[in-house]
Amino acid sequence: MRVGVDIGGTFTDAVAVDDDGRIRTAKVLTTPRRLHDGVLAALERLEVDWGRLESITHGTTAGLNAFLERRGARVALLTTRGFRDVYELGRANRPDMYNVRYRQPQPLVPRRWIFEIDERIAADGSVLISPDDEAVRALGRRLGGEFEAVAVCFLHSYANPDHERRVAELLADAAPSLAVVCSHEIAPEWREYERTSTTAIAAYVAPIVQSYLTELEQQVTRRGLRGPLRVMQSNGGVMMASMARRKAIQTLFSGPVGGTIACVAVAEQLQDEVDVSQLICVDMGGTSFDVSLVVDGEADVELESELERHPVLSPTVAIHTIGAGGGSVGHVSAGGLRVGPRSAGAEPGPACYGAGGHEPTVTDANLHLGRLPSIARLAGGMALDAAAAKSALAAVGEHLSLDADALATGMVAVADSTMANAIREITVLRGIDPRSFALVAFGGAGPLHAAALADELEINTVVVPADPGVLSAYGMLHTDIRHDVVQSFYAAVAETTEGAVAATLAELAERARLLVKEDGIDERAIALEPSADLRYVGQEYTVTLPLPDGPVLADLPQRFAEAHEVRYGHSNPAEDVEFVNLRMTARGSLRRPDAVELPTGATGEPAAVERTWFAGAWLPTPVHRRGSLGAGAAVAGPAIVLEDACTTLVPPSWTASVSTRGHLVLRRS
Repeated sequence: MRVGVDIGGTFTDAVAVDDDGRIRTAKVLTTPRRLHDGVLAALERLEVDWGRLESITHGTTAGLNAFLERRGARVALLTTRGFRDVYELGRANRPDMYNVRYRQPQPLVPRRWIFEIDERIAADGSVLISPDDEAVRALGRRLGGEFEAVAVCFLHSYANPDHERRVAELLADAAPSLAVVCSHEIAPEWREYERTSTTAIAAYVAPIVQSYLTELEQQVTRRGLRGPLRVMQSNGGVMMASMARRKAIQTLFSGPVGGTIACVAVAEQLQDEVDVSQLICVDMGGTSFDVSLVVDGEADVELESELERHPVLSPTVAIHTIGAGGGSVGHVSAGGLRVGPRSAGAEPGPACYGAGGHEPTVTDANLHLGRLPSIARLAGGMALDAAAAKSALAAVGEHLSLDADALATGMVAVADSTMANAIREITVLRGIDPRSFALVAFGGAGPLHAAALADELEINTVVVPADPGVLSAYGMLHTDIRHDVVQSFYAAVAETTEGAVAATLAELAERARLLVKEDGIDERAIALEPSADLRYVGQEYTVTLPLPDGPVLADLPQRFAEAHEVRYGHSNPAEDVEFVNLRMTARGSLRRPDAVELPTGATGEPAAVERTWFAGAWLPTPVHRRGSLGAGAAVAGPAIVLEDACTTLVPPSWTASVSTRGHLVLRRS
């Protein structure tokens, strides 16, 4: 038995998969103050046999929550003398040019906590000034009494990390309690501001993640786990908890990424029945709405991302997140109806949870409109209070002269429009036509809104995977061990040699291979994927190309020109091309769960017939239990397909059919 666990803003999900492919799921309310309590509660709800438990793979939000809520560690930043203001100055560009209220992101480390060290490395890696050991020790003793973590980011340390390593050793000796994070371990790349920002974020969340994972590991070991505790990474792979404590920044997006990886597995399972190699993956939970892409059967990975406008130099599955979930609160602002981004969360939750919430949420609106049927039970048995939902809706509706029906309809429409715009940001604004994609909807609330989103974006196919309410947790069992390493490599393609490229790639391969072996993978199960960041001479940003085995230089400029044309719509084949970075991805293969085929079955009689609001009218709507639908069964809209952790709405213009592996495929009829 293997288990995947995902912590969301409202619910914590768990999935157990046996060797024969059988799946059991559990969903409990998240415990924001002590996240590991929710994880343990989910494992108890699964009734796992600890003696048979092979491993636990976990997506943690501990680091991300600490960042978003600004309750991370007290961090000191050490820089090369003369470069104290790099972090605060940032970049001069304005990403929102016409916004007169735009403000630069507030640094995580105020200027008074930034300390200069007398040291200097030249751009070629040669030593100009060596640090004074005694001065560093004295500073370390001072910092140990004032700070929890130290970020070390020296000029050109990507070319020669010796000074950062030496300072880290001295700090560890002078103040063992400090968590020391060095830029050459986190982001050994060019561009000082981005590298400093990444290192500062890593140090800011490191003590929180380390404490959380240590406590969780102790708790599951005490209960009988003998196998590994693995942690999902932002890059779509997993690593051991011991490694995650050292690379806390790689856990920032670990929860949402599990859903994208699960969508890749769903696409593989559907390839003989539906063309779903191009996917828009939408995960709507209680608090947030996450959008990601699967292109040509692979998750879309970015080498640089932003977290509330703070740059992060770390490979991350490209995910666009907004505050739109089932718990998003409907309120009046500037005389109009607004939905979110504030969420009722797990405490107190939507009004219909009966836990003290009194503001209307999207979940309350869906319940009032019959889109959530009265027989629905959430989180393993929670009944919903329709009267409380109506009361909350009516209270806000009074301010807009709307009754509960009209306000609920408006809230759903506003939420749908907000989510559709989020999808456009990750597709249309990048030159991608969403109409050529299929939409995969999951999370507790995603399938309720999927058809409406598809209608707005003119998408013809929607997939609701098996066990959609816990899909992110399921996806964590479909990943491999993965580690990415990078090395700055400044050289014009026309002036470097195959030997120089091969030597650097060999060094990167050894570093990546050692990281994967440290996570317990046999060397024979390791696959290496080299790539390079290239640009035209004089450009600021790069295009990343995979590199073949053997010689790489002969056709590289042509390949770069073609990739540049695809990415930016133009190219200049006569221009000189240069390397900026060389990269290596190492994957350690892990066994994947087998997908169980459903027996063929008819649609059968519905479990209930309820009233649901569609396009201005109440329609009688059959409610089918998903577990009663066999492979090949078809359900014509209007209909509702109900399961423990999720509800799928099939509007009148859509038809849902069940695939051989249990996935619902909705098509416009």
